[in-house]
Amino acid sequence: MGEKLMEMYSFVEEHAGLSGKIELAKETNLPGTKAATAPDSAENLERFREAVAEITGEEPPEP
Repeated sequence: MGEKLMEMYSFVEEHAGLSGKIELAKETNLPGTKAATAPDSAENLERFREAVAEITGEEPPEP
């Protein structure tokens, strides 16, 4: 659970640092601690992909 969501958190951290991770938590309403246990559902993945693209300006990693 949450493996792909955590990959997106790592991607954002690499490209936008801590402030990017904070922004991702705000945009998705799912902080890293909860993302680790949240399901990698299609809805969650889409929400994260949109937020990652907005924050980093790059395409997020493919699920």
